[in-house]
Amino acid sequence: MRRITIVGESLPLLGIGLPGQWMKVFVPTPGDEPPAGRAYTIRQFDHAAGQIAFDVVLHGDDGPGSRWAGRARRGDRLDVGGPRAGHMIDRSAASYILAGDATALPAIAAILEALPDGCQAAAFLEVADKAEERYLTPRPDQTITWLHSGTFVPGTTGLIERAVKAASLETEDCQVWIAGESSMMRSIRAHLLLDRRIIHPAIESAGYWKLGTADHRERD
Repeated sequence: MRRITIVGESLPLLGIGLPGQWMKVFVPTPGDEPPAGRAYTIRQFDHAAGQIAFDVVLHGDDGPGSRWAGRARRGDRLDVGGPRAGHMIDRSAASYILAGDATALPAIAAILEALPDGCQAAAFLEVADKAEERYLTPRPDQTITWLHSGTFVPGTTGLIERAVKAASLETEDCQVWIAGESSMMRSIRAHLLLDRRIIHPAIESAGYWKLGTADHRERD
């Protein structure tokens, strides 16, 4: 991950207030190509300073977002659009179930921080290796199951799906939030709906990306 902080005079006017909100960031591309738009979750928002922080997964030059984030320097300029979506915390829920790959870490971290005291949370997160576990420090009422993809891309190994299916979960009066690779997200959602009998309105999901597809994003 690399944290990118942007500042602008108009940023304090934006309606930012929900965990998991995201913005479209138009990053520079080589040559005369137009900027490439990529969606990034707002990790932190400093209203007084007019600053927004994004945490970007770095995976070399495989995509314009990662290529830009790896080279970004103080003073660089770019356009942003949004904010959009976000998760409305159900403060009456007894528990939360969250699942996602590395791309969902910023949103899941923000949701965990926003949960009220006493709300039990179980999160299933797939990252490359143990070093990336430092990104989150859960509260005592929050359990994190870390999964390591190794040399494979997080979200494509089937590890999250198997971990969720094998887990003992509190599904009574719960809320669910899932995001990351599209096929992974759909598999977990289907399991929770069909096997765990969690009602559809209690599940919010988003396909942040899809293996082999550029700039993919779908929402439940």
